[in-house]
Amino acid sequence: MTPTALLDIQYIDQQQPPFILVDGSYYLFRTFHALPTMTTTKGLHTNAIRGTLNALKKLINRYQPTHMVVAFDTKEPTFRHELSEFYKANRPEMPNELAQQIPYIHQLIKVLGIPLIMIDGWEADDIIGTLAHKACLAGHHVVISTGDKDMCQLVNKAIILEDSFTGKITDVAGVQEKFGIEPRQMIDFLTLMGDSSDGIKGITGIGKVKAKQLLNEFDSIDNLLQNLDKLKGKLKQNLEENQHEIPLNRKLATIVTDVDIVTNWQDFQINTDPTAFFTEQKALFSELEFKAELASLSHPNHPANVKLFSKNFSEVQNKPATLNHTFDDKNINNHTQANQQNDNQTVKTPLVKQWRTIQEIAEFDQLILQLQNARYFVIDTETTSLNWQRASLVGLAFALQAEQAFYIPLAHVDDFGQLLPNQLPLEMVLQKLKPILENQHIGKIGQHLKYDAHILKKYDINLNISAKNWAMDTMLASYVWNTVATSHSMDSLAQYYLNKSTITFETVAGKGAKQISFDKVSINIASDYACEDADITFQLFDYFKDKLNENDKKLLHELEIPIAQILTQMENDGILIQREFLTELSVQFDEQIQQLEQLAHQQAGEVFNLASPKQLGEILFEKLKLDGGKKTKTGQYSTSEMVLAKINHEIIDTILEYRSLSKLKSTYTDALNQVADVNNRVHTSYHQALTSTGRLSSVEPNLQNIPIRSKTGRLIRQAFIAPAGRVIMSADYSQIELRLMAHFAKDPILIEAFNQGHDIHRATASEVLAKPFDQVTTEERRRAKAINFGLLYGMSEFGLAKQLQLSKEEAQQYIQQYFSKYPNVKNYMQNIRKVAYEQGYVETILGRKLHTPDLHNSNRMIRQASERAAINAPLQGSASDIIKLAMIAVDEILPKQSAKMLLQVHDELVFEVDSEQVEPIAQLIKTAMQQVLTHTAKQKGWQVDFAVPLVVDVGIGENWDKAH
Repeated sequence: MTPTALLDIQYIDQQQPPFILVDGSYYLFRTFHALPTMTTTKGLHTNAIRGTLNALKKLINRYQPTHMVVAFDTKEPTFRHELSEFYKANRPEMPNELAQQIPYIHQLIKVLGIPLIMIDGWEADDIIGTLAHKACLAGHHVVISTGDKDMCQLVNKAIILEDSFTGKITDVAGVQEKFGIEPRQMIDFLTLMGDSSDGIKGITGIGKVKAKQLLNEFDSIDNLLQNLDKLKGKLKQNLEENQHEIPLNRKLATIVTDVDIVTNWQDFQINTDPTAFFTEQKALFSELEFKAELASLSHPNHPANVKLFSKNFSEVQNKPATLNHTFDDKNINNHTQANQQNDNQTVKTPLVKQWRTIQEIAEFDQLILQLQNARYFVIDTETTSLNWQRASLVGLAFALQAEQAFYIPLAHVDDFGQLLPNQLPLEMVLQKLKPILENQHIGKIGQHLKYDAHILKKYDINLNISAKNWAMDTMLASYVWNTVATSHSMDSLAQYYLNKSTITFETVAGKGAKQISFDKVSINIASDYACEDADITFQLFDYFKDKLNENDKKLLHELEIPIAQILTQMENDGILIQREFLTELSVQFDEQIQQLEQLAHQQAGEVFNLASPKQLGEILFEKLKLDGGKKTKTGQYSTSEMVLAKINHEIIDTILEYRSLSKLKSTYTDALNQVADVNNRVHTSYHQALTSTGRLSSVEPNLQNIPIRSKTGRLIRQAFIAPAGRVIMSADYSQIELRLMAHFAKDPILIEAFNQGHDIHRATASEVLAKPFDQVTTEERRRAKAINFGLLYGMSEFGLAKQLQLSKEEAQQYIQQYFSKYPNVKNYMQNIRKVAYEQGYVETILGRKLHTPDLHNSNRMIRQASERAAINAPLQGSASDIIKLAMIAVDEILPKQSAKMLLQVHDELVFEVDSEQVEPIAQLIKTAMQQVLTHTAKQKGWQVDFAVPLVVDVGIGENWDKAH
């Protein structure tokens, strides 16, 4: 039995895909413990099955093998158990949740057409060791998919390890880097240090560091034992006393490489017949409730099992096999004699033919020519961070057609931050790409191009030359097509629209505290990831350009893409804050929070932690015996705001104020100082494809949710200021959703009130109560305002009664009076619900479809909430359309040297304006915003005969609060 690492390999066929050997037993435990619990409706656990399927798909997509084996342990004891009663004796019993999945995983591998091997008396390691040993002697290079360190003893210049869950590849250099020894020393390394999980005792006092030192000094255990006189103290004593155990431990640690296995090369070929396992696949995926995989099995003639893998898999697999030799010694000798090669040759894993890593000037120049002559292409930046403010460029990926992509690594580094070799100079690459990327006659395609534009701007490349420069943003195309269909991330879009699983970022970089930045990912793994991103994006482009109708395309190219480009500039500019003022506010809030804590303790009669839901629940519902206590599944009382709002007790007001102030402090007064740049400017990021109605969403930090009606909220807005010589200007649409209700409902009374410029809430009270307009009281106006806005969100009698502190009967009567005066509003609400039920969506004023999938939900609460949302969606969605049109209109006329658009907050735009240009710029902005439907929308092809005027209120001040 010759350790594989010691083989003198002379012939390696690099032209063929590698022979893939999968440690199935490692896959089982890795996926089970790494993935969250997943079950079918019948209670079958599926997380290990799902994880194994995904890992196999990624492995095959990366290497495109023709031959492959998955090996598993069996329940039967092995020769190691006979040698030692301690071997794996301390391992915990397999959880039932995993054990029940093993037969399904075995079946899954078989129906995917992948050979599976289990041999009683032998571990998966021994099967893999034997096949790897024979394969590399026969001229094949081998990839072993495992995370087991014991397998490092098999590594040589023809065999590498790959952990498909982390993307980590371990070759000879990798073993040396990780353990400080050569692969041939790995068995002695394990023997010396032992392995508690396997029950291999090792030598007392020798761990990883000492084992490495000894092997570096003495090369092997045999030589070490012959030179014990050179050692001293406890180390020498331990070796002398325990050397009799070394032969046994070495045997336990050694992977067998001569298991008696039928070794015909063709036995390990993957079965790619599209119909071979169709019935079995369909039955298995049905039982497992794997919907995406079932969807790919559309009919028997569809290449279903191939479709589970990559787009190139069928092409590679359908080629005739050229390696027909078996693993017998005769063929091995023939090949080694006929194909002598350099002994120092290293084996490089072949890239997928359609995905190329550009590392030579000549290849880059060829790519430049292709890009220059292209009508459009995909551009994708790979960076060190998902936050564009902190990110730097690592590489660039391009795709000019489906199933073809290129990756240019630029700034990959080793663990010490040193630039890896074989990367083109960043400055040279960007200098040559700049005129192409800025050429508006060559369309750029991307997934979330706003991010790429931010990154490229850091390197003096302007991707925002014009809207024509963006042929498509696939994230925005998906959002226009269906706002609620999926999350609009590339991985989700690939699965949802293309039925393809992708290499996730966590797969290549890890997750949690152990996640590395992309510049630390090895170039070959990074290239596959980046090329797939570009390739999938091009395939999504192909999908959406045929899928979108004329109005969808107009929404994409005339609204969403221009908005994305405007947002890029707004985010980059940021808004100035007053750090000292925020620091003072934090101190004030701290004092108030402490006072509220003390007050709550007095009201409760004891000291407790207000921030602890458990302690708070016990105080409210056990000590104070307040009504409304209900325990959750965790056994704790719910203390959500919804629960607390129903309770009438003095301590509730204290708790709610405490929570509000604590949130404002942590979210704003503390956080804003931390995220501001060196120039004291805060740069929010806008999510453009998040909400179901088309509204923008502000994050990192969220500047849209600063309370405007509370005193503390207004204090925070005072921290947003203009630099010297400038002022803050706020332009806000007045009551836009009520105006939209008047328009959609075609209600003559509401339309007349808006056209006459009346106070709409006073006018409503006047109509409902049949009182003269000038005799409506403040309280009556307040009630009218509550119902006006409440109806926009489908408020019920109960909601109105609670808000106005009326009885349910009084609220019901008030609503009836309202609808008797505004019957068209009631008709609109009934009709829009009906439309939503019938066609599954409602539409905005620009024809954007807002889908309503939960209207048919079996849960009554969810269904009713969806009905209320369907009433509001056309109003809120149309308000979103209008503010976006306004941003485009203002951007076109705004004198950039004198003013900047800084923020969008729902129906409000915030600007920084030269003090000397306030009046003319205010008039420009107001006119542009008020004419968006009669001018901007019409100019872009939307014909909207809006029933009432749009009114914009403009405010000016030294800070945001004073301007609003």
